[in-house]
Amino acid sequence: MAVVGEKFAVWSVDALEKTFREARPTDGGDVVEIDACRGEVVSGQVAVRAGAALADLHVQVRDLKHEGNGATDVDVRTRFVGFVPVTKNTPDTPEEELICQAPCLVPDPLLMEKVISLEPEQTQPVWLTVSVPEDAAPGKYIGVMNVSGDGEEVAIPLRLTVHPVTLPAERNLFVTNWTNIGNFARFFGTERYTERFWSVIDSFARNMGEHRQSVILCPTEMIRIAEEENGRLTFDFTDWDRWVETFDRHGCAKLIEGGHLGRRGEGKWLTPWFEWRKFPVKRRAGATGEVDPEQVIKQLVAALYAHLKERGWFDRFVMHVVDEPAEHTEEDYRKKAALIRGLMPGVRFLEAMSLPDARGLLDLLVPQLSHFHERLDEYLKLRDETGVEIWHYTCMYPTGRYPNRFLDFSLLKTRVLHWINWRYGLTGYLHWGLNFWAKDPFRQDRIDHPEEDLPPGDWWIVYPGEDGPIDSLRWEHMREGIQDYELLRLLGERGPEGLADDICRRLVPDPVSYARTAAELRAARRDVIAALST
Repeated sequence: MAVVGEKFAVWSVDALEKTFREARPTDGGDVVEIDACRGEVVSGQVAVRAGAALADLHVQVRDLKHEGNGATDVDVRTRFVGFVPVTKNTPDTPEEELICQAPCLVPDPLLMEKVISLEPEQTQPVWLTVSVPEDAAPGKYIGVMNVSGDGEEVAIPLRLTVHPVTLPAERNLFVTNWTNIGNFARFFGTERYTERFWSVIDSFARNMGEHRQSVILCPTEMIRIAEEENGRLTFDFTDWDRWVETFDRHGCAKLIEGGHLGRRGEGKWLTPWFEWRKFPVKRRAGATGEVDPEQVIKQLVAALYAHLKERGWFDRFVMHVVDEPAEHTEEDYRKKAALIRGLMPGVRFLEAMSLPDARGLLDLLVPQLSHFHERLDEYLKLRDETGVEIWHYTCMYPTGRYPNRFLDFSLLKTRVLHWINWRYGLTGYLHWGLNFWAKDPFRQDRIDHPEEDLPPGDWWIVYPGEDGPIDSLRWEHMREGIQDYELLRLLGERGPEGLADDICRRLVPDPVSYARTAAELRAARRDVIAALST
């Protein structure tokens, strides 16, 4: 039951549920219950429904103390949840797999405002982010969350259970979300490579590290190329190095991804060949003609190869040639990949791809989730026979019954992506869109583009704030899914043989028949923690 005041009601909601403006307190709880392991960051949620307009709604958590020793070292952050309009639903998806029918307002950004107003008969979700230190005392922590507005205050109890299990600090799952470096400049009012730009990059790197991203794509265009008097090209790695160092400082560079050298030309996906990217070259005075892109790339790759060895980054570097090679582009991709591999002996190569057999081409295969599922036996056989690593990726696909992180999908679909990692022994996850924002990402669910009408939310998973990123519900559960993976991995190492696999298989029999309720995921997670606690 909700805690009801004269002007508004307050109730708890499972953080795996998205709370809409129309939500009512009929199924709400009167206590916020949260479970965590030491070293975890987990979420809670409270909903507030106004009877009349509220002009100054604000919240505060007080006195979260260990019931035994009085410790107060657990941090709780509260944020109001914002709403983004979804204009069209994700295509090719059954209604029962969607959480709303467009047009609708979907909760997602975690706002920075400390005080907001609320219209009559509207519901406002409040997000709790609970950070538990690695050395926190296990047991019960008791506190209260006070919700205030227009002179009234309503209190709802907060109970946190910290289990005697410590999340490994090491990042064992490779996770990468690609960035749009131009947006870091455009949305924060600066030019590339100014101190303001690097301050913004540092803020994003810190946030991405806090969300357990462990791989960073390093744009090749950050390497400055100049043509000397004798026609030789020189390469300045100053900005590229600073990019790597910034993300490395925050734990996001366990693997360093070299930026793509080729791209799809006219005809996009249908074209059976790729073209080399034309990287800008500062020409010498009086130079005429165009520098051949392939010759630029040959020299660029050779210089990068030497630079990696000089900086001591060679062993954690992986290289891209062209994004998403498929069966109809395989012949051309093999030619271009052979050229680059010949220039970088010993370097590992990675692509988001849908080739039937990348034997001899790639060291890390990243099929789209549905392609992996459709050819499951082939991929696993290839891994067993060759020793290649397999990740998976999502983007505008898959839709339908597959999990993904679209705005009109449940948060469980975001969270379960990394249970799939454990289920099939996939060692990484890739997504193309961290911050490919629309003009106003708080009021648009996608880019207004005549050729690329991607599903809502596919383009970005964080929002631009004043000096750095604003988190989203999906971003928070992406982190919690990665934490779940680490706990499963820990149980796989320390627990009874096969138990982690059994628990995961019950929750995720396969990539389309996974459990659909928060209760089922919570139960599976409790089973993992209970087994680790014995």
